[in-house]
Amino acid sequence: MGDRFTWSVAWRDLRYSLRQTLLTIGVVAISVTLIIFLNALIGGLQRRLISSVTGSIPHVVVKPAERAPLPLWEIAPEKETRYTGQVVKLEQQKRKIEDWRVWLPRLERYDPNILAVSPVVEGQGILARATKRKAITATGLVPEQHNRVVELQSKLVQGRFFGLGAGEAVIGYQLADEFSIRLGDKVRFVSAEDRTATLTVAGIFDTGFNAVDSQTLFMPLRDAQSLFGLGTAVTSLGLKLERIFEADALARRLALQVPYEPKSWMRDNQTLLTGLRAQSQSSNLILFFTTVASGFGIASILIMSVMNRQREIGILKAMGATRRQIIRVFTLEGTLLASLGACLGAIVGSVLCRLLFQLRTTASATGRQIEVFPMDLRWNTVLTAMAIAVLVGFFASLYPAWRAARTNPVEVIR
Repeated sequence: MGDRFTWSVAWRDLRYSLRQTLLTIGVVAISVTLIIFLNALIGGLQRRLISSVTGSIPHVVVKPAERAPLPLWEIAPEKETRYTGQVVKLEQQKRKIEDWRVWLPRLERYDPNILAVSPVVEGQGILARATKRKAITATGLVPEQHNRVVELQSKLVQGRFFGLGAGEAVIGYQLADEFSIRLGDKVRFVSAEDRTATLTVAGIFDTGFNAVDSQTLFMPLRDAQSLFGLGTAVTSLGLKLERIFEADALARRLALQVPYEPKSWMRDNQTLLTGLRAQSQSSNLILFFTTVASGFGIASILIMSVMNRQREIGILKAMGATRRQIIRVFTLEGTLLASLGACLGAIVGSVLCRLLFQLRTTASATGRQIEVFPMDLRWNTVLTAMAIAVLVGFFASLYPAWRAARTNPVEVIR
């Protein structure tokens, strides 16, 4: 940035005005710490919101398309007689995927973004124990395979999820509390097809998602197929994606490749996505105003430095210092101050985020530990904050440097 003279003058000036130097470094450090902390906090809150929604459901669900009834004029040829007024009640056919074993490996290989695929049987029924009854959703699955799509094993409060045998089930802790169920207790489930099964509770889970914890029961795939009269078919295929915000685009591409209806999680969570976008915009506004405040702080301190050092600047110019050298001195000072403040702020911000992330609180219902501040600290956030601080320091020093370079040494010395 400058020659030996520029570095020597800038460094001596920073050492001479130690209080002013420390004040500027502190302003930049606080700004960088604030940028890192707020971005990590907002990112953590977004991650928690997304996890609470997508952590209990597949990112993309492939289901048979709903059959749309055809109008009478499309069914009967134009020259044939059409009869109206007679109602014929047809038995409702359950939507299912018969050839799911064919599509399972094809979907796994379709796109690198697809991490796992799981066959699922889902249906409604009544859970009964003693005199209490409740309408719930029963889901049949292969535990080890489904856990790659929706992680349940790590969310168990009691019991087990892997290795579920015939006649066993796992339920949410809210449902267990409502029915006063403990591990090993037996419950009765009656499907909508009027088929009954007696199930032994092998595990109790807590996903943090009320709709799942209070009205969902998981059982082995074959048990669910039998209860809902599906034979060897399934009702859907669940997909887990590496980049979950590409779910809509992937679902649209899949719709052109499979004879079923792919549906992404984003389609049913537009309110959440709107909230996430608002949070991101708030984060950008905070970043902008923090950057502006930091720039004004650096610029004001450097301008005061120029005003207080008119005599020294005049003497330097009288001794032969050029305007370019004077400009280099002050821009170098601003960049050095911003760099030192950025490094200090990065250390303080990172340590602060990690300390706050260690704070935990206990969920009263399940006893599970939950972080108080859901920080999402990333290195690119830290590096971005440091880069912004250095650039702001450089640009904020240009005006004071230009003003110092215009100093008339004759008027100052006189």
